[in-house]
Amino acid sequence: MKSSLSFLLVVFVFLSCKSTKDLSIVEAPKTKFVMPELKSTLNVHYKIDKQAIRDTFNTLIDTYLASGMELSFKGVDVVIDKIEDATVEFAGRTVLTTLPLGISLAKETIFSNINAKGSLELNFVTAMDMTAQWTLVTNTLLEHYEWIEEPKLSLGAFNIPVGSLANSIIDKSKSELELQIDKSVNEQLTIKDKVLDLMKYVEKPIAVDTVLNSWVQVVPEKIYMSEISNNEKWTTGNVTVQGRTKVTSSEPTDKVTGLNLPVFSWEEDLDDTSHINMVIDFGFDRMNEYVEANFVNKTFSNDGKEITIKDVKIFSEGENIVSLVDVKGSFTGTLRLTGKPIFDNSKQAFYVDDLDIKIQTKNILHKAGAWLLKGKIKNQLKQLMYFSIEDNMESIQEQIDAQLSRYAIKDKLDLNADLKRLVLDKFVMDTDRIHAFTTINIYLETVIYDMSLFNAPAVNKTLLRN
Repeated sequence: MKSSLSFLLVVFVFLSCKSTKDLSIVEAPKTKFVMPELKSTLNVHYKIDKQAIRDTFNTLIDTYLASGMELSFKGVDVVIDKIEDATVEFAGRTVLTTLPLGISLAKETIFSNINAKGSLELNFVTAMDMTAQWTLVTNTLLEHYEWIEEPKLSLGAFNIPVGSLANSIIDKSKSELELQIDKSVNEQLTIKDKVLDLMKYVEKPIAVDTVLNSWVQVVPEKIYMSEISNNEKWTTGNVTVQGRTKVTSSEPTDKVTGLNLPVFSWEEDLDDTSHINMVIDFGFDRMNEYVEANFVNKTFSNDGKEITIKDVKIFSEGENIVSLVDVKGSFTGTLRLTGKPIFDNSKQAFYVDDLDIKIQTKNILHKAGAWLLKGKIKNQLKQLMYFSIEDNMESIQEQIDAQLSRYAIKDKLDLNADLKRLVLDKFVMDTDRIHAFTTINIYLETVIYDMSLFNAPAVNKTLLRN
């Protein structure tokens, strides 16, 4: 049971209603159980190192300035170059860019070469939006510029201010500068191909329990993105993938094309925790393996009475779980333990609390002795139908961390997960298993230190292959 639950939780970290009740309820299906359609949300909180954004942005700006900014005005040759790194700040759906530029003016005359140099700071505002069809739309405007050092013509011993000429050059080149900033922002934020790759991975069916032959597939239907925020070091936000949790008894044969992206929309407030709603099957064969491994040949004793467990078999009966226990000792025979299962969300444990004990002889039930009906031995017998998840949470978290470390890229990308509580709303009893309606709550975080990894095909292929 422990290994089965651990495996289920580790698997679901890589995909995406919390109940206010502490105890689950039990239902007995009147007809054959049909898997319901369940919805899940995969919420990923992301943090991007602002220096990484600046580095990538400045690389793009350098390329554009080197190739596309050959200007002239009234016979004056103009050279514009970046004298310091540009700074980039995200605010909601707006990008604020501050670009320090040097400007050199040169003109050849019959008498001499005339030169002027200066520097200024330009402030651009880029409004960005995403259509439902994943087309990024950006519109950049030069909102303000200010001279740090106004250019002056050098004529021998004289320096003549040429501010009006320089301002005219900036005004003339305004549209070109806006275009280059717009290209830089747009290229850095191209995410359609990345989301297509992500969808191929999210939609990939995963075998969650090879013994019961169960396959789980999250089919994305919508993607939401919060507006972007900043602090001193990080650019942050949340991305939510919402979709159907599809559970089948065999591997789905339909191929994921990844060509159609879910509808995109902005959302002001997004939950930072993932909620994977699914049905986990607790098979009685697994329960029997667990109790046999942990309780067969175990002795319970109290006040001079004792019994030793020789065999155990667990099965369902209506809304109850029944455990037939062969024992020897102060009583030799078969005990029939019956009770309604619950999952206590505060204890993170699945168990039977109100346990009824009877003696079964040739299919006839007899009242058990008083020493079996109360006291220490009865409480010890309850352990046969007590399965704790809380006891395993630390080891499960360690397994999750080990899995995520495979996807991390040193100095480029970290992935973090914090497993929260499981929430079980109800059980549906079946002949060979219990269907548990479960919400798995996980906090997922992606920390990006190097934006260039998103433009490296080899890295993307490695992530998808893993």
